[in-house]
Amino acid sequence: MAFPKEQVIDIDGDGSFLMNIQELATAHIEKIAAKAIILNNQHLGMVMQWEDRFYAGNRGNTYLGDPANRKQIYPDYVAVCNSFGVPCERVMFRRDLRAAIKRMLDSEEPYVLDIVVPYTEHVLPFIPANRTVADMIWKP
Repeated sequence: MAFPKEQVIDIDGDGSFLMNIQELATAHIEKIAAKAIILNNQHLGMVMQWEDRFYAGNRGNTYLGDPANRKQIYPDYVAVCNSFGVPCERVMFRRDLRAAIKRMLDSEEPYVLDIVVPYTEHVLPFIPANRTVADMIWKP
């Protein structure tokens, strides 16, 4: 809304996107053509990263999927976005990514790409708790 003539793209993790998913209704109703890219690793990724680095990979309910069916993508962001009237497509393979981004950018309405990524990838750099920028971790 601050730059209505500019293309706005949110790049978000799946857990973070889920915490603000109601904004899809605003984008649809107000016809805000913002785009979102979900980096979907089926986990609360930043929390999981802390678990891996500082707690020997001990998980504390950071998996967002259905433990009984790990092959299912859950939640189904395509269905959720469509229920808000916002187009969404899932990208499972790198070879499909460029064309999907083009479709998203060519759209004149809000649009979401749900890009499935490995949960083993960490987001770097990051700063450990109670530390400073001087202590930033840059390497896996």
